[in-house]
Amino acid sequence: MMLLKLAWLNIWRNKRRTIITTTSVFFAVLLAVTTRSMTDGVYENMIHNIVGYSSGYLQIHQYGYWDEQSIDNTFEENGELNQKLLKNPKVKNIMPRLNTFALASYSEKTKGVLVLGIDPIKEKEVNNLDQKISKGTYLESENENAIVLGEGLAAQLKLGVNDSLVLLGQGYHASSAAAKFKVKGIIKLGSPDLNNNIVYIPLRQAQYMYGAENRLTAISILTDKNTNLEKLKVSLQGLLDSDRYEVMTWKEMIPEMDQFIEADSTGQYIIIGVLYFLISFGLFGTLLMMIFERKHELGILIAIGMKKHLLALILMLESIMIALIGCLTGVLGGMLVVTWFNKNPIHFTGELKEIYENYGIESIMYFSNSANIFVVQTLIVLILAIVLAFYPGYTVMKLKPIDAINS
Repeated sequence: MMLLKLAWLNIWRNKRRTIITTTSVFFAVLLAVTTRSMTDGVYENMIHNIVGYSSGYLQIHQYGYWDEQSIDNTFEENGELNQKLLKNPKVKNIMPRLNTFALASYSEKTKGVLVLGIDPIKEKEVNNLDQKISKGTYLESENENAIVLGEGLAAQLKLGVNDSLVLLGQGYHASSAAAKFKVKGIIKLGSPDLNNNIVYIPLRQAQYMYGAENRLTAISILTDKNTNLEKLKVSLQGLLDSDRYEVMTWKEMIPEMDQFIEADSTGQYIIIGVLYFLISFGLFGTLLMMIFERKHELGILIAIGMKKHLLALILMLESIMIALIGCLTGVLGGMLVVTWFNKNPIHFTGELKEIYENYGIESIMYFSNSANIFVVQTLIVLILAIVLAFYPGYTVMKLKPIDAINS
């Protein structure tokens, strides 16, 4: 306890040096936290916009469906299967879906579209789909004879709310599928690709149109953000008949997006690595200055009988205390910045907006508020400081009192 008190008093003997060092650590942690939060926020938002509103983070479908995405490769709704899935504590909810394709026609314009039969109530509860409506209103039930379509698709077909859209496609077992629906709402999704192609239909209406009563192409699994999808996949696969059902994660269903994120993350790791390299040099420079300024003092302390290892320990504690102060203030600052931008995301405009949308990414920069970001970045800076703190101790152990006193 006495050593801790001595170390605390020593760091405030030279307030300017302590404040400069603490400030450098503060900005290092603040920059590391905000940079990581920004990149993770963009990735999380991109994944949610593409995966959450289409395939799902985890999906169960008939074995072989993903290789041949035909409506013939559907399976019957099964209450027993649903109960098995919901018994898993990691599964928060399940969303039945009928996913297929059709030719959409309005007036003289036609376009191939992605048709997604959904349970409107569950999608509202889970994905807040109703909050994405930009015009009109959201669907009310599975049996409603109405549709909601993407804002980009509505612009391409030049139709609006209360207009009628004709859908033509191939139904179950090669039957014809054709129907006319009233456009009840227009939805604006974060993914430009989905926004330009998707049509949401109440599940029962989609099943009736395609002659696939009581059949689904997939069950999407809702789980916590931090759930290990691979472990959950193995767990769910063990509950199912592997010859009949297949479980896939979004990374398996959309590997190109996973590869894009991995490649982009590598660049971010390099940037943060350079940042840590600069932080290390800044801290090391401060420690060198601290040893040089106090060399005479240290020599006298050793000469009058103070043990070198105790003196080395005090210097290490001083370095760690300074780093801790910088880390704690940096985390607090980072929390304030991240919380602000999490609630007030940055909206891009002009050319930057076009660049983002060309890559299929929503032109909004969100910040992730995951606790893991704050813990990891702070620990890295703290470990760097602790490792560098060994240098003053090593210097003291090698110090010759006479040389130090005469310096």
